[in-house]
Amino acid sequence: MQKRGMKSVNERNRDMYYIEGNAARKLNAVPEREVRPERERKRKVNPKIQKNVKRAQAFDLHYTIMLIAATVFLFVSCISMLTLKANVTEQRRQIAMLESNLNALTDSNNETSKRLESTVDLPKIYDFATNELGMVYPGNGQVVSYEASNPDYVKQFKDIPTE
Repeated sequence: MQKRGMKSVNERNRDMYYIEGNAARKLNAVPEREVRPERERKRKVNPKIQKNVKRAQAFDLHYTIMLIAATVFLFVSCISMLTLKANVTEQRRQIAMLESNLNALTDSNNETSKRLESTVDLPKIYDFATNELGMVYPGNGQVVSYEASNPDYVKQFKDIPTE
């Protein structure tokens, strides 16, 4: 005489997972599901796009040759730039050396010029020229002027005419 929904003691004990035998039951055991492979959707790809992708992924012989040529050109350009830079550095060094030589020669020339000017006695030369050689300053009509292309140098081809 059991009422509906009410369980007997034996039925309740069975639900409580007692140890039966030499192994214990697994609690909350869930049966394993069969794993069904999902259907992979195959995308329809345009053949032109597929061809372009394959072409882009492949190393082309023309591409390889162009890459090698560009690398060689870059290498030669770098070497020539370094050579030109070395030449410019050497020329600057030579210019600095020549400028220092020029300065030394200019100083030496100025010292020699001053030394020579100090040894010349202008009043003594004037006295010798006027008294012993009979030289005099020229008059107004005796001076003849010439225009030369180079004012530092005049070359005489003929005798100068006297009036």
